[in-house]
Amino acid sequence: MAEGLDEHAKSSWLSGLDARAKLIGILAFVVATSLLTETRLVLASLALSVTFAALSRVPPGHLAKAYMGALPFILIASVSVFLFAGYERGLDMWARTSSCVLALLVLASGTETFELFAGLRRLRMPAIITTLLMLTYKYILMMSEELSRMTVARKARGFAGGRSLLDSRGIKVISYTAGMVFVRSAERADRAFDALTARGFDKEMRGWRRSKIAAPELSFVAWFVTVSAILMLLQLGVSP
Repeated sequence: MAEGLDEHAKSSWLSGLDARAKLIGILAFVVATSLLTETRLVLASLALSVTFAALSRVPPGHLAKAYMGALPFILIASVSVFLFAGYERGLDMWARTSSCVLALLVLASGTETFELFAGLRRLRMPAIITTLLMLTYKYILMMSEELSRMTVARKARGFAGGRSLLDSRGIKVISYTAGMVFVRSAERADRAFDALTARGFDKEMRGWRRSKIAAPELSFVAWFVTVSAILMLLQLGVSP
């Protein structure tokens, strides 16, 4: 399961960059985009995000699927702004949010999950936060694996899903499945924690991968910071 989540990172040139550079550069761009209010600048930011996604070598289908998962929340925010501030402001909200989400999706898809957490730790994020992120990620994978196993077991016993939302038998079977997933995941989590403790775990994840900031990383950060600065200067009415 973990390999499946990180499979696109291996095909993207972003995987060769230090995670710290990617985090600093893309987060600077996201912060600048979130502060834009002029429509032309917001659309320019969206165009930059789309271009970055196209050049990242992350499969477009994967990004589109991930974006569709966030789209309902984007639309809720955009429609709310549209109802109270008009069409143009609603369009700005959609473009601004889409630009930020797309840039972050490229960051997440083009970087191995462990590398992201390691980058956060090397940027001096508190150890307790990075450790919690890593353990949460691991336990989510455990729950996904247990859910897959329970789904196979249901199908092997002839359960093909409820006939409708009012099908009491279907709801009962799905409820039992959900309960068993949590029970079995909790048991695996206890075993995993015991294994970590036996290996000397002391509330701090050891052995974070180390890497160096070189010319490619500096160029990446410089490009994003420069673009972000230009957008903010244009927003403020200052000629860059």
